[in-house]
Amino acid sequence: MERKDITQQVVETPSDQALSTDLTQITTEIKSYQSIAGQSIFEIGRRLKWVKENDLVHGKYGEWLSSMKIDQTFANRAVKIVNELSSNSATSPNLTVNVLYEIATLPEEERQKLHRLESGEEKTPDEMTVRELRELKKQLKAKDDQHAEEQAALKN
Repeated sequence: MERKDITQQVVETPSDQALSTDLTQITTEIKSYQSIAGQSIFEIGRRLKWVKENDLVHGKYGEWLSSMKIDQTFANRAVKIVNELSSNSATSPNLTVNVLYEIATLPEEERQKLHRLESGEEKTPDEMTVRELRELKKQLKAKDDQHAEEQAALKN
């Protein structure tokens, strides 16, 4: 998927400037910034991955991250997101890094499916909150554990 340069879209509002009183305008602005943030996660992850794989002597990546003031956990998650989701155009770059990471750590075959939550609601992973995604992972793990128990019982 080709990504465009998003840096021109960023317009910082001075903190002393009043924000719009129009809820529609505020909503549009927030969605725009969410989009920029989501796209940035993919771009940051791609670059972190490249540096880790191509540019530093073994053992220097962590030092470089520290010099950039980038948390190791964030770096690992951004790279995981790129590895698992960058070629998947159905996953929205408008999602937060936490949601993207939770989706990236789902089994690939579960990422596009409609799932029924404990609340009875049906959603695809890109429509879920972090809490709902974690609930889904617990459901999938319980199903896998049950399947493994059944297989073990059949062998006995």
